[in-house]
Amino acid sequence: MSKKGDSNKRARVVGAGAGAGDDTEVVVDDFNPPLTMPQIQTRIRQLLSRLPDKETTAALAADDIPALENWCHTVRGILRNYNLTLNFVAIANYQWEPDRPGHTGQSLGALRNQISLSTAQTNIVSNHIGRVLTPTLDRQLMKKRTVELENGEKEESYVYKNVVNDPEMLQLNREQLCNEAIYKRQLLVSTMEQMCQCMDDYQKAEAGAAGGDGQRFSMAY
Repeated sequence: MSKKGDSNKRARVVGAGAGAGDDTEVVVDDFNPPLTMPQIQTRIRQLLSRLPDKETTAALAADDIPALENWCHTVRGILRNYNLTLNFVAIANYQWEPDRPGHTGQSLGALRNQISLSTAQTNIVSNHIGRVLTPTLDRQLMKKRTVELENGEKEESYVYKNVVNDPEMLQLNREQLCNEAIYKRQLLVSTMEQMCQCMDDYQKAEAGAAGGDGQRFSMAY
């Protein structure tokens, strides 16, 4: 079977990824981006399930730096994928603006506002994680060595090291994150769940405006 034939088979996806007579399951995961609204919701729920659990989050301590940084790396990766996934919403809902009825345009506007709000809320967490994982560094001279060569000239070598600019501020950021971790985790959970609910509401509004026909072309390549 040719690869081109396989590509053409995946080139057009209707609704959640299957037409009325097509029972092929469309997989959405780290290697298969979402192309429709239902697939975007599936991806968001996948990311939501990867968040560290409440017990792990509650156990964070500023003096256990490896566990804290591991939590931060995990959450930061999830948020990057989440924000990337939200960019597919515009692709999944593309329609030439003059052809869009006024009331569906209002629904799309509400969806866009929710995406902006969701991004602002997740940035609260990602910015704090950034201050913990990537504090401001200074380059300091740690060692200087002078070697006298055979011709009588001197050769100097220097050893530099990157050190944290403000260790006290870094420690404060770690302590603050540990103290607020449960709330910030819940903020992410609520934000992502609310985003999925908003997408549900949008799809219902679109289906109603289209007389129950919610099929949409998906740009799958």
